[in-house]
Amino acid sequence: MKNLSFSSVLLFPLVIFFIMQYRIGYGDTPFWLFSVIFALLIFYIMLDVFSLKEKVYQLLKNTTLWVTIVVVLGAAFSSAIIVRHQTAPVYGVHDIILQQEAAIRYIVHGKNPYSETYFGTPLQDWHYSDTEINPALYHFVMEPFYLLFAIPFYYISNHTIGYFDGRIPLLFLFGMLLITAFFVPKENEQKRTFVTLLAFNPAMLGYTLEGRSDLFMFAFMFLGLYLLHKNKIFWAGIPFGLAFMVKQSIWPFFPIYLFYLIFIGMKYKKNPKFLSLYLLKNLSGFIAICLIFSVPFLIWNSSAFLNSTIFYLSGNDIHSYPISGYGLGMMLHQFGFIKNVHDYYPFTLWQIILGIPTLIASVFWIYKKPTLHRLIISYGIFLFIFWYSSRYFNNSHLGYLSMVFLTAYFWPENSTKQKLTQA
Repeated sequence: MKNLSFSSVLLFPLVIFFIMQYRIGYGDTPFWLFSVIFALLIFYIMLDVFSLKEKVYQLLKNTTLWVTIVVVLGAAFSSAIIVRHQTAPVYGVHDIILQQEAAIRYIVHGKNPYSETYFGTPLQDWHYSDTEINPALYHFVMEPFYLLFAIPFYYISNHTIGYFDGRIPLLFLFGMLLITAFFVPKENEQKRTFVTLLAFNPAMLGYTLEGRSDLFMFAFMFLGLYLLHKNKIFWAGIPFGLAFMVKQSIWPFFPIYLFYLIFIGMKYKKNPKFLSLYLLKNLSGFIAICLIFSVPFLIWNSSAFLNSTIFYLSGNDIHSYPISGYGLGMMLHQFGFIKNVHDYYPFTLWQIILGIPTLIASVFWIYKKPTLHRLIISYGIFLFIFWYSSRYFNNSHLGYLSMVFLTAYFWPENSTKQKLTQA
């Protein structure tokens, strides 16, 4: 009898926990579907017991895993979308989905989603507080590509199933992330374990199911990391740029990424002119993408764009995002140093005090051995410090960080073998 593989015993509890907590059918309890999932899980384990040829074993293990992922996640997401459509626009979704859908309707009708308010949309009916108005009604916080990427899905779904749900493009990107992740580890067992943890991560999956945007951005960032892994340094800048134009949580990645590129260039020549040309070439795609998607909205209404995407989050707007979550801000509020969660507080000072030493230490660590493994770990640690010392450090942020550290763990430690021809 063979030993059970870790991926086999991991898949079982993660899937069982998920399907016992979340809906996988839009009508009566689908006991037939539970039976299908149970059969897949036990077959996945039994494959470790059978005496099979290695190629047959790997094929069946991989196939069973992917079928399980498609069945479970497909059932959960489709059920959530259908039940919401049957019940109410605000049912079972995070408010960013409601705002994305309203913002898409604004933009397809020629209105600026950053200068419009969201009163009179389903977002107004979403329960934010019994006593306070949701500040998101005044600002659309996400970057432009979060909207523009979803527009094709908006048209296709409206002309096929008759309605649009913002989790449709999110599910597509979830699949793209898992497929890309499968090609990162070298060993088959590691591939399956990595994909299983990303697919059924209990710290993140529930937030993704309700439509939070962290995975939307991470799918593009992960693609950029994969292209770096494949020595496509210039092309990696394009998905990185798209990620920057989705969500601000990737922005702390940039200084670490910049130094990483400098250290890679220094492996070949330390000539300043060479390094300048190296950076210019390999950042040009990234810069172009950021300009393409941000400049039109800056021209359209720069004040509205900056207020929504920057000042709203930093507390520099009359309808700013409140101090919230589990970070330094709420601790200071609980101890009485901050009287009102809507007040301005100079969190930038704490981010400098805590963040700059962390960034410097990370840069020196990467300098000693400039690998993607170290780049990802450094980003995760720096982002943790940056978020913890900001106005907000929410539950989904912790879930997102778990994805970052999972990625770092499974990323090949010596995967960076850039060639001079990439310069």
